[in-house]
Amino acid sequence: MNINHSILESVGTYLPPQVVTTREILDGCVRPVRVPLERLTGIRSRHFAADDEYAIDLASNAIQDCLKHSTIHADQFDLLISANISRWDGPSRVGYEPSTAIALKRLMGFDNAIAFDISNACASMWTAVYVADAFIQSGAVRSAMVVSGEYISHLTRTAQLEMDGYLDPQLASLTLGDAGVAVAMSASPRRGEGFTEFDMYTLGHYSRLCIAKPSDQPHGGAVMHTDAVQVTAAIVPHAAAHAVHVLKESGHHVNDIQHIIPHQTSRLTIRGAIEEIAKQFQTDCTDQMIDNLELRGNTASTTHFLAFRDNIDNGRIRTGDRVLFAISGSGQTSGTAVYHCNDLPDRIRRANDNNNGSSTNGHANHLLIDSPTQDSMSVAMSTPFRFESVAMATPVDGERADTLTLLHQAAETSIKEANIDRSTIELLISTGIYRTEYLTEPALAALLAGDLKLNADQAATDPVKSFAFDLLNGSIGFLNACHLICEMGRAGRIERAMVVASEIENNADVPDKPTIGITEMASAAILSESEDGETGFHAFRFDHYPEFQDEYKVFANIENKIGKPFLEHTIAEGWKKSLLPCIRQSVERFLDENSLTNEDIDWWLPPQTSDDFLQGFANELELAFDRMIVATQRGPDAFTSSTPLAMLAAGVSDQNGNPDDTRPSAGDQGLIINIGSGLQVGCALYRF
Repeated sequence: MNINHSILESVGTYLPPQVVTTREILDGCVRPVRVPLERLTGIRSRHFAADDEYAIDLASNAIQDCLKHSTIHADQFDLLISANISRWDGPSRVGYEPSTAIALKRLMGFDNAIAFDISNACASMWTAVYVADAFIQSGAVRSAMVVSGEYISHLTRTAQLEMDGYLDPQLASLTLGDAGVAVAMSASPRRGEGFTEFDMYTLGHYSRLCIAKPSDQPHGGAVMHTDAVQVTAAIVPHAAAHAVHVLKESGHHVNDIQHIIPHQTSRLTIRGAIEEIAKQFQTDCTDQMIDNLELRGNTASTTHFLAFRDNIDNGRIRTGDRVLFAISGSGQTSGTAVYHCNDLPDRIRRANDNNNGSSTNGHANHLLIDSPTQDSMSVAMSTPFRFESVAMATPVDGERADTLTLLHQAAETSIKEANIDRSTIELLISTGIYRTEYLTEPALAALLAGDLKLNADQAATDPVKSFAFDLLNGSIGFLNACHLICEMGRAGRIERAMVVASEIENNADVPDKPTIGITEMASAAILSESEDGETGFHAFRFDHYPEFQDEYKVFANIENKIGKPFLEHTIAEGWKKSLLPCIRQSVERFLDENSLTNEDIDWWLPPQTSDDFLQGFANELELAFDRMIVATQRGPDAFTSSTPLAMLAAGVSDQNGNPDDTRPSAGDQGLIINIGSGLQVGCALYRF
């Protein structure tokens, strides 16, 4: 475990060139919206993406700017997380597979990074930074890049068409702006720098106060419905109380903090939070408050780091300063981070003064600074995490599959099977890709946390809390989540977690549109620290084969002539078989780096998919079929539920009765293998 804190080694931003005023936004509404929006929010203008710019373009430009100020080359990053809410990557196209992180990995040259997406509404980027911080603290990675390209102005355009008065739930959509932000993270070479305090949690009781999904109107597009009054009532007390709690617990007074950056939604909300903090310390925090709204608007997950970088550029934030970030987002996520600035502000300003890599909206020349090659690292689990229980849920015959219904059923069964107090579940991750109503915000995990009453309305001072978010990476996502849980455990963040998955066929009720070919099912698994120090996950490996990336692409068509969204895909016939040599290569590398041979593996847990593929898998790896664990109820493709379904078939839970003699015995070693869009191969060593 790394004893030093993680630092922001670099921060890059990109603002598209088009500037739109609040007056222009209001004038563009089909029906008059008589509200003093600029006075209430403090937003005079914001940036909108050009006609040919989308989320991935904003993200890639931000990465370019970030790398200009970094000493780390793209191919030296060990972890890449994309955290934008919006995945609009083309005209009317919302990307589903591959993940944005995988697309950026190939596009930007992050050749050696584990890559996945995290989605958690406006707290997405902070959630990704929190995860990256844990990976660095655990020693699993040396460096991480977290990026978000928020193309959300399309929500404004839909709101202009649909709004009817100032009480309309789409009013908040008129405050939005587009931006890209990327942060490079690494362990600090000096003690006392970086994230000295960092805590996040979910208040699922408030999870339905802001919902983003496709419009139900003929013109299509996406909408965001927000109960602004209730959101503010939920955000301000919790965010302020948590910030005060974190400062007092760490022995700090608010006067020890030079800058306070809340989530940039509206001036009234920001001032309300600052006043609450000031009241608790009986002081005035006005001069410490950073309000970045006037020329930026609400840029969703990027607001904090955009404000941070803007105030480095203007000279306000300096090396050695302490910054308090008050984190909030729909779901409802709350959190606090205290950051002690390293030399980054000085480095960025020197570069700006020299016109060398300045943040001029991402258009400066690209320059990378040489960095010495670093030694390889071990990712062995010091304390393994094991499956306590696994449960599955499938739709009732004749009924349309519903994502949250299936998730709730699987999760409740998993809790019952584990025979635990649900309040001990500190982390909840959802990895499902295809969901009812194409829901974008909040995270499915946050909605489920509320439905499960999982520490859903805890006081900021309560030590018992739960954190919920989505991890998205096609059918590999569940295995990524298991890896993440292990690293969070190694970093001392958690002792017990739940990971869930649920898939539906969105095109099942759309005439003449082909389905993906996945099994409609949900799964839930509870993982906890191994009691014997042996049972559980011992190693992971994730490989990306970009030469096959174009063989599997899925996106949602949101604006179309049929008046409802549907999935379109380009999936090459036999794409799974084309991966068989890659699977063999990944397995050989994995076994070699863990000093194992094929014969050391007692059980092989392959992707739970077609008989034809499984036979090819056995032939490619020269395995006897009786060494493979294959579930009978897998359907055409268990997809994100492949790993939990295989573990259930292996007898790790009692949902299907007692294990028979053909299942693993205590001490047996299993190799879990999964494949997914990208194309990717994931391997994990599990001791039963």
